[in-house]
Amino acid sequence: MQKKFGLVGIPILLAFLIVATTGNVQFLPDLNTETQTVSDVQPQIVSEVQPQIAEAEEQPVKEYTLIIEQTDIQVSDTAVWHAWTYNGTVPAPTLMANQGDLLRVRVINNHDVTHSFHAHMSDYDPKHDGSPVNVITGVGAGSMIPPGSEWTYEYNVNTWGTTFFHDHAASEGLGIKDHILQGLYGNIIIERDPPRPYIDRHIPIIMLEIGHDVERMEKGPVPYYLMNGMGVPGGEKALEEIFAEKGFDGVAAQFNYTLPVYKAKVGETVEFHVTNLGEQIHSFHLHGNKMISSTNERGSVIISQTFPLVQGTLESFIIKPDKPAVWLFHCHVVGHADAGMIGLFIVEE
Repeated sequence: MQKKFGLVGIPILLAFLIVATTGNVQFLPDLNTETQTVSDVQPQIVSEVQPQIAEAEEQPVKEYTLIIEQTDIQVSDTAVWHAWTYNGTVPAPTLMANQGDLLRVRVINNHDVTHSFHAHMSDYDPKHDGSPVNVITGVGAGSMIPPGSEWTYEYNVNTWGTTFFHDHAASEGLGIKDHILQGLYGNIIIERDPPRPYIDRHIPIIMLEIGHDVERMEKGPVPYYLMNGMGVPGGEKALEEIFAEKGFDGVAAQFNYTLPVYKAKVGETVEFHVTNLGEQIHSFHLHGNKMISSTNERGSVIISQTFPLVQGTLESFIIKPDKPAVWLFHCHVVGHADAGMIGLFIVEE
């Protein structure tokens, strides 16, 4: 689980740049792989399958297993979030597929309430919807997974781009909103056929509010707005206070604890995928980089470096950083940034 802090002030940015220039601190070694949030759960290529929808006998299959379980996440020095997770992380592992694949996701419910897996996809059998309609109609009722059970969902991947998945259950007096905000969500990145070999790095980011089951161990701030499961209580002001008291080391201690931090190299082509799965409207702003849309208005430049995200929407964009720097990204509903929704993008030589 990750934590976040508010917008970073000029003194902190200068400190980052000074340290980066002098080489006294190594920035997050091996922080990124090709896909920043892909976990150790890796797809398996299955050579012989009987797809439920697709007619092609040799259709490639990408197969994943996700386990739903409670995971305790330290979201601040004084609070623990009793999150609900797919495979122990918030967000869930990012699922990767290629255009033309059959995506097969086995979901095991090791939690004590009913859950599901609902993917925002367009070509699948209704029994794999993972919504209460399956129970009402009796078609695929098991895709609403009771405790101790499992279901395998299948989707034909016809369109490339980025989408997302989340729990679509309501149980134990809680609504679908409560299940999602408790941590059961993630991204699906679908590569084009033919592929785009020029993309060096993917950075998926999911914006929303924290779930309901947060335990305060003692008095202290708790993040309300999260990006990739992290938030800095108090935002930029809190970071500046940490810097004033503990210096750069104090700020660095928040990296990928309350403050999401990602890195790339000069000249790399980086694709961000930003999703709003919260209950409020958010917006996303990355400082200092030319942002080219790769989703809604493919090829267009996002002139203001900011785009709005209403609930349940996403935008992907491509950048190619040309100099070493430390850049902020944050929700530009500035009160949300002040309450946790900020991060850092570090560009190295």
